[in-house]
Amino acid sequence: MKKMLACAVLAMVVCALLLSACGKKDPGVQFWHAMGGPLGDTLDVLVAEFNRTHPGSDIRSIGNANYEALSQKIMGAVAAGQPPVLAQVYEAWTAELIENGSVEPLTEYLRGPSGLTAEELADFLPGMIENNTWDGVLYSVPFNKSVRALYWNKDLFAAAGLDRAPATWDEYIEYARRLTMDLDGDGGVDQWGTAGRIDAWMFQNLLLQNGGSILTPDGTAAAFDRPEGVAALEFMVKLLTEYGKVTSGYEYQNDFQAGKVGMIEGSTVSLSFMHGKYAFQMATAPLPAGTQRGCLVAGTNVAIFADAPRKHKDAAWQFVKWFTSPEITARWAAATGYAPVRMSAMDLPVMTRRFEEVEGWREVFDQFEFAGYEPRATGWYAGRKTLEETGVESALRKHKTPGEALAAAAAAVNAALAAR
Repeated sequence: MKKMLACAVLAMVVCALLLSACGKKDPGVQFWHAMGGPLGDTLDVLVAEFNRTHPGSDIRSIGNANYEALSQKIMGAVAAGQPPVLAQVYEAWTAELIENGSVEPLTEYLRGPSGLTAEELADFLPGMIENNTWDGVLYSVPFNKSVRALYWNKDLFAAAGLDRAPATWDEYIEYARRLTMDLDGDGGVDQWGTAGRIDAWMFQNLLLQNGGSILTPDGTAAAFDRPEGVAALEFMVKLLTEYGKVTSGYEYQNDFQAGKVGMIEGSTVSLSFMHGKYAFQMATAPLPAGTQRGCLVAGTNVAIFADAPRKHKDAAWQFVKWFTSPEITARWAAATGYAPVRMSAMDLPVMTRRFEEVEGWREVFDQFEFAGYEPRATGWYAGRKTLEETGVESALRKHKTPGEALAAAAAAVNAALAAR
């Protein structure tokens, strides 16, 4: 009798555990990102399409306010042992996540039955796969990548006797000077040649165009304070304070849309936010060259987290592979302004139509031929903010000379890198 009672109790416990397990809701494949506005809307459409066309898939798009919030959320979740399955990550974040074993090496997926062939890997834009590889192991895949473009108002250019975008730094200054005008004769400037905001990205592009580099080759110290960097920041200060204006946030973009500024630099993604908000002929162009051509690629990659259940990691890989296929990355690029991450995507109809619609757009993406990438050193994400605030902002506000500002920023960055 006692044995029968014990068996009955054990059966009840097992059933309770099974019911508990059945009642625990599967969180699905949580994909944390920082895509907002029209970018987030496009991403959600593609996620829904993937789930619809891949039975059993349950990718869940979870947006965050911005990259800063996303970074804090990821690092907090990793520390708590509750990371997502898939997330956007900058290279510097990935380096830190590799150190603590949080991200999944993708070698097994690459070489598996649903992997990528050598030809497919070679189809990614130059440098992208190498930039996501550490010690020969791929840990992340390029996701939302952009370069800077020069947006120019053809009507204002024509009125100033200019018929094309500047191609060199000298022309950049000269065109900005000719476009800066006192239209009503009151002694004040009514139309600026250019405008911009305090932005490390603009300086970093100028630095590459002047033959400089952000960090030393081993990634342990700042190199942006060397003569190439000082000259680049001096150029930026002259351009934006003598023949342009520095604004807060995206006011410079609003002034351009209002026809008050002749040309501005912006991300290729800026086009999505300016669409339909201007009433003049607009064209785009690659950035003017300094001593050489150069542009710095911005944007994140995506990584799969090691602690996720295997079935979720498999589903995340399938989504990443699908999202970076030529057809889907071309649609993503055409809708958002991000670059298609595959070279073959450039020739697909959805992209060629976009190149026909936006003058100069193909040439803007051709900048990937001589592109550089953000440093991958752990701690650089914070270092970039230091460069922007202590270096670029101090010089643009004329609190320090460009040389003094970059020296101060370099000292702070070096201390932070040494402490990692």
